[in-house]
Amino acid sequence: MAVERMVKKYGINHVGLLTLTFGVPGSGRGSQATRELREQAKDLDFVQNHWHSLNTNIIAKRFLDWICILEPHKDGVWHLHVVVVTIEDIRTGTDVETLTNYSLPAWMRRGKHLRNEALAAEWRALREIACKYRFGRIELLPVKKTGEALARYLAAYLSKSFKVIPSGKRHRLIRLSRGISRQFSMTFSIWNLGNLIYRTRLKMAAAMLHFRDYEDFANFFGPRWHYYLGDLIAAIPVPMVFAKGDFERGIAAKILNDFAENPTPYLDEETNKKLVAVNAMLLRKFSELAFDDMAEARWRESGLAEADNIDVGPLTAEDSQTALIESSDDPF
Repeated sequence: MAVERMVKKYGINHVGLLTLTFGVPGSGRGSQATRELREQAKDLDFVQNHWHSLNTNIIAKRFLDWICILEPHKDGVWHLHVVVVTIEDIRTGTDVETLTNYSLPAWMRRGKHLRNEALAAEWRALREIACKYRFGRIELLPVKKTGEALARYLAAYLSKSFKVIPSGKRHRLIRLSRGISRQFSMTFSIWNLGNLIYRTRLKMAAAMLHFRDYEDFANFFGPRWHYYLGDLIAAIPVPMVFAKGDFERGIAAKILNDFAENPTPYLDEETNKKLVAVNAMLLRKFSELAFDDMAEARWRESGLAEADNIDVGPLTAEDSQTALIESSDDPF
């Protein structure tokens, strides 16, 4: 969702994938200096400190938004994938197919004629950065197909990374820039009947406000939108009573989905009046908060702190687990 939001907001021509691999530039892959550095890069604390320095001094200043994912090689050495938003168009006029064809020798997919001027300028600047921050490989490539394809590619890598995290320690494998973290919470919630009912109410509230995406709530009410709307969302009547096992068998999900699409057949006169009242209160709250003189100040004042959230060989069909991911145009 975060990657797709970046593509939607900035355009696919301004989004690229930056790959950072530890190594001492110019010393050769098998040099003693590189081997020592890569041994250090097996420690997540070392990698995260390295990333914090790079992000503070380079990434956050050079790119408009970013998403960083940590990932280990087969030998246990961590490296970083960073989805970045560039100021200039790095895709138009760039031969993305050749640049990303790793079956070709390096000299064939690194020709200057394959990159547009903006991407070539980024490569020149990144080579200098590699020398200062001890990255043996630092490569920025435009999105090859779609934002969704890139997101699924990176998300599948995360499932491999989970298996190699040291037990007893907490590590964040994904980090978001401030602009992205305002729109998404990285806190996981248990998927149960209560969660399903809440999401049903949230979907109905979005329909009442004519919202089409999660970020619409934050765009109009600020990052603390639930603070202002939580009680109203909770007041949306859901008159169903489910038997034991209905959630596990998917019966509850089907009924609640039908209810959210067309609640009238499920409501008696009293609950229908309650739904109409909630609708009116939501619209009134929207008018009060979204367009008052303090709207921008409130949004900035309640902004979240910047989140601080990286390859294990080629992906396989099993790693991608596409059967578990259901595509839908409905974000709720």
